[in-house]
Amino acid sequence: MKYLLYVVSTLFLIPSCHKGNQNTDSGSSVEYVDNEIWNPIIILTRKENKVVEATADKLYKNNNEDALLVGRVKADFFDDNGFHSSILYSDSARINEASKNLKANGNVYVVSDSGYTLTTNEILWDNNYKMIVAEDSVMFTTSDGDTLYGVGFESDMDLEQWRISRPFGIAREGI
Repeated sequence: MKYLLYVVSTLFLIPSCHKGNQNTDSGSSVEYVDNEIWNPIIILTRKENKVVEATADKLYKNNNEDALLVGRVKADFFDDNGFHSSILYSDSARINEASKNLKANGNVYVVSDSGYTLTTNEILWDNNYKMIVAEDSVMFTTSDGDTLYGVGFESDMDLEQWRISRPFGIAREGI
């Protein structure tokens, strides 16, 4: 009887030790993550200087994978002297720990302290080159209110030195 009770209890414990994706009766799958943090603050540095300070509703992190920020992502960018230069908003972002690159997705909106704005669906903050890069459609608005559209965009983090690939739009004289 004790042996039968041991076998039955062991059979119930074995499925509960399974890790990974599980299919539910509704046909959807549930993915488990190693770490979940609510209201995280992530600081990326270069030579002891803060370059990016990012916050979100949640952070998901699996071992040996990029950190995933989800929900009301906000990333403040700082120049080499530690002064604030711009701010990014998005639905989600991935941060690579090795390269310290940040890839923002969904309703991406960047506002520089000098008044320039960038709107797109996805950008990459390249930490090595200190550049913001977008490969899809962008809308860029200057501090004078001129709006330019294009496909592809490169800029420094304060949006002062920018280049739009395949631009189209209407601008006032002098731009």
